[in-house]
Amino acid sequence: MAGPHVVMIVANDIANDTRVLKEAVALGQAGRRVTLLGVSASGELKIDTIDAGVVMIRLPGKFLLRDDRNRRRRVRRARRLLMVSKPAPVRKALVTARLADLKAESGRAVAQRKAGAVGPLAFKAGTVRRALQRRQLSFSGKGAGLLNRAAQFEARKATRFWQRWDLWMTQQKRPINWRKVIPEADDYETIFAAVLDRLMPDVLHAHDMHVIGVASRAAGRAALRGRTVKVVYDAHEYVPGLSTYPPRTPRLVAAWAQHERDYIRTVDRVVTVSPAIARTLHTRYKLDREPSVVINSPQLVELDHDAPDIRSAIGLDADVPLIVYSGGITRARGVETAISSLPQLPDVHLAVVCVPTTEMKPVDELRALAAKVGVVDRVHYLNPVAPNDVTSFLRTADIGLIPILRYPSHEMALPNKVFEYTFAGLPVVTSNMPTLEEFVGKTGIGEVFEAENPTDLAGKVSKVLADPKPYRERAASPQLRHEMSWEAQADNLRALYDELLGPVDGVETVKPRLVIGPVDSDGVPSAWVREIDEAEVVGRRLTPADLDGITHVVMEDWKSVLGSSDITTDLPLLAAARIKHGVVVYGRPDRPATRERAKAYNGTVFVADEALLESVPDSQWLPAGEQGTEILRKFIAD
Repeated sequence: MAGPHVVMIVANDIANDTRVLKEAVALGQAGRRVTLLGVSASGELKIDTIDAGVVMIRLPGKFLLRDDRNRRRRVRRARRLLMVSKPAPVRKALVTARLADLKAESGRAVAQRKAGAVGPLAFKAGTVRRALQRRQLSFSGKGAGLLNRAAQFEARKATRFWQRWDLWMTQQKRPINWRKVIPEADDYETIFAAVLDRLMPDVLHAHDMHVIGVASRAAGRAALRGRTVKVVYDAHEYVPGLSTYPPRTPRLVAAWAQHERDYIRTVDRVVTVSPAIARTLHTRYKLDREPSVVINSPQLVELDHDAPDIRSAIGLDADVPLIVYSGGITRARGVETAISSLPQLPDVHLAVVCVPTTEMKPVDELRALAAKVGVVDRVHYLNPVAPNDVTSFLRTADIGLIPILRYPSHEMALPNKVFEYTFAGLPVVTSNMPTLEEFVGKTGIGEVFEAENPTDLAGKVSKVLADPKPYRERAASPQLRHEMSWEAQADNLRALYDELLGPVDGVETVKPRLVIGPVDSDGVPSAWVREIDEAEVVGRRLTPADLDGITHVVMEDWKSVLGSSDITTDLPLLAAARIKHGVVVYGRPDRPATRERAKAYNGTVFVADEALLESVPDSQWLPAGEQGTEILRKFIAD
C-alpha cells in the first residue's frame, strides 16, 4: 500500500483500547496506510497486523524519570535527624552477650584466686574493672533505649507530617510544573521518539493527553529536516475536569491539563468525543476552529441471541427485574448510589460488570457497602466480556445505569455505555450530567435522576420498570441507531483526514521488489536472484527513505539492512513499511546465539547450509542455484 502514512500513538498496550482500534481500522478501510504505536505491557517488542492491514507495534520501554521521581520521594521521606545505627533488639542482644562474657570472666577469676594463681591486688583490680564495664553496659543499654524511643517518636511525627504534606500537595493546582509532577510524560518521549523519526510519518495522530507532546515535538524535528508532518490530537476526555480518586489527584489532573495546554495550539487538528467538549476546548484554548466530534459509540451490529447473556451468567429468572452497570469501577462512577438505592427497590437485582476485573479494591468496597445496606444477595459482580460481545451480553437486562458523579469531564461526556445500552435495547437511567441529560431528553430513551441521590434513582428505575415499552421502542429507532453508530462516526473521522490529506484516489498496488543485503558473502545471493526480475542485491546499508517501493527484504546473517546495531531495531520500520522480511543464516550449527535469535525473530529464517536446519528453529533451507531461486520466488509471491 502506497500513499500518506498515518502513525497513531497511544500510551498503553492498545489491545483493549477500542476507540484507538476502531479509528485505526476505519482509516485503513478507507485506503489509508495506518501504523499503531503503543507501549508493550510485557516489556517485549510485539508486532501484529490487524483488520484493514493496520500494523500494530507495541514498543518496550522503561519509565526512568517516573521511577527516579518516586525514588527521590522515598529518600526524602526516609530522612531523620536521630539516626539509630542499630535497632533496640540488636543493641539488647549485644549487651546481653557482653554481660555473659563478664560473668564468665568473674567466675574464672574467683577460681584462679582460690587456687592461688592470682594475687589479692590483681583480683581486686579485675573486680573493679568488670564492675565498671557492667555499669558502662547498663548505661549504654539505657541510653540506647532512650535514643530508640526518641527516634521512634521522630519517625511517627515525620510520617504524620509527610502524610499531611502529601494530602495538602495533591490538592494544589498552582504553581505547578508538569515536568516535575508527571515526568512519565517525558518517558514517553524516550520510548517513541527514535522510532517516530525513522518511520517518517505524514500524519501523527496522538491519542489522549499523555502523548500530545511526543507528537508535537516529532513534527518539529521533521520540520528541521525539511519534512512536513501533520499532527492530529484526539482528546478522549476533558482533561482539566477529570474526576479525582486515588491515585489520581487534583495536582496530577492540573499537571496533565498544563501539558495539554502547552501543546494543543501546535497541532493541526483536534478530535474529541462530544460536542460539549469540542465547544469548551475551542473556547478555553482559543483554537482556530472547533474540534471535530467522533463519538465513541459501538458498531451497529445485529444482536446475537444465541450468545451468552448477563441474566444467564447470573442465573436469574426472566421475570426478576435486573438493572445493570457496565464499566470502570471507581468512586467517581457512582455505583455506590445504585447499591444504596436497592433497599427502596425490594424486588430488583443489580449486575455490576466490572472493568477491568472483579478482583480489585473498589469492587471490595462495593461488596462491603452491599453488606452494610443488606442487599448482598441482590448485587452480582461479573468480569467484562470482549468489546464486540458487550451489547449482546447486556440484552437481557431491563435497564442500563449511568450513575456518574458530578465532575466537569462527566458533565460534558457522552460515555460509550449509553450507546452500548441503547444498542442492546435497554432503557437508560442516568444521573443529571448536562450532556447526558440533554441526550436522553432529546431521544426519549430513558430517565434522569439527581446525582448521588439513591431515592431519586430508585424512583426513576421504578418509573421505567412500570412501563418500559416506550423507551425500548425509541431506542430501537433505525434513524437514532444509525446516527449513534460507529459507522456514522467513522465517516466524520474519514472526512477530517480527507480534508487534511486530500481524498484517497484508490489503493495503489505496489509491484513486488526484493532486496537482499547488505551482502558480505561470496556471490551466493547473486546466484539466487539472477533469474528474478523483481530482485536485487545491495552492498550498502539502506536508509529509511530507501524502503519506499521495497516489498521484501532478506538480511544476511542477522545483519541490519538499515545499519542498526541490532536487527530488532529495524523490525518496526519494516512492519510499518509493509515489507515482508527474512534472514539467511550462514553460521555454524553450534552457535547458541543463532538459535536464540531465531526464536525471538518474527520473520522467515533461511539457512544456507542444509546441516543447519536442526540447529536453527523453524528455518527453511535456501540452497544456491535454481532451487533457491524458486524458494525466493515463492517468498515474494506469498
